[in-house]
Amino acid sequence: MANQVALTSSNQLFLGLPRFPGHETTPSLAHRTADGTVTAFPGTSWNDWKRGDNGRDAFVYVNSVHVFADDTVWCVDQGGLRPDAAPKSLSTPKPGAQKIVRLDARSGTILDVLRFDNEILPAGAQLNDLRMHDSMLYVTDSGLGALIVHDTTTGKTLRRLSGRKEMLGTSTSTSASPTTSASSEKTLNRHRTPKSDLIEISQDGTWLYWGAPTGPLRRAPTRLVRDPDITDEQLAVHVEHVADIPLSGGCAMDTRGNLYLSDIANHRIVLLPPSGKRKILAVDPGLISPDGSFISHDRHLYVPAPQTERTELFGNPKDLTSKPFHIYSVPLPTAYDGITLGDAITGA
Repeated sequence: MANQVALTSSNQLFLGLPRFPGHETTPSLAHRTADGTVTAFPGTSWNDWKRGDNGRDAFVYVNSVHVFADDTVWCVDQGGLRPDAAPKSLSTPKPGAQKIVRLDARSGTILDVLRFDNEILPAGAQLNDLRMHDSMLYVTDSGLGALIVHDTTTGKTLRRLSGRKEMLGTSTSTSASPTTSASSEKTLNRHRTPKSDLIEISQDGTWLYWGAPTGPLRRAPTRLVRDPDITDEQLAVHVEHVADIPLSGGCAMDTRGNLYLSDIANHRIVLLPPSGKRKILAVDPGLISPDGSFISHDRHLYVPAPQTERTELFGNPKDLTSKPFHIYSVPLPTAYDGITLGDAITGA
């Protein structure tokens, strides 16, 4: 099951493989070679985690894979299995297990491992996805709801808007029930809607965008988000509502500010330009649970279809996913229905 995709400038393709219920026995990161072979990456003990391991130097639950301007591979590891699918003993990250890992795309050498203290990642926090501009790394916390800003040059880190449901979370009306029914053959939906999840940054690095899968999409000036002298109360005044969005598993943004949203309910990709006049870019019945997307250097939009809605987590009495798990590639024209489309944002 692949729910994340990213490519280098030479189109080396990397996949994130989550340990969903029924899919716990899997490598977490994979590389697709030129002949189409998919192998565990980096092919060492980093992909050999098993129940009982501390997970400090192995991938436990990779939730995001991304490639920026330097062509290295960044992975977000939540350090524990899903809280809505696993007991507390397996869903609570052991010390040092929740981390961000950067790898050399060719050799698989571990270049950096970022771990944060309890002030940045309190109990219940879950690193979700990340974007970068210059030396600044922006990360969503989908567990408690927060934005995390890390300066890779100075090593300083900020936690922003923590727990502010009105800006980062989902209401109880849109959160799935974690309960099960003993009297019914079918398990009720246990899936818990993440809080701040989707994240993008504008080409010039001036705006940070984020949202829960249920929306809405919001944004704030990065100069305020990363300024330690600006309080959360002051920052909150500058948070803007951008748009309401369909239930979305992932997104991508191009250099023209167009947002490409994975529309789960309708098996399609929605194009949301800065004008706000949305269009349907692509639709296919095989786009089942479309998730974390990526725009390649040669201007293709890659969208994984992991079929997560067919797992037991979403109330199915057994796992109904079927192989193979598809990754869609949509070539982007220079313009679509009157909207000029841009290139990949690399964070440079």
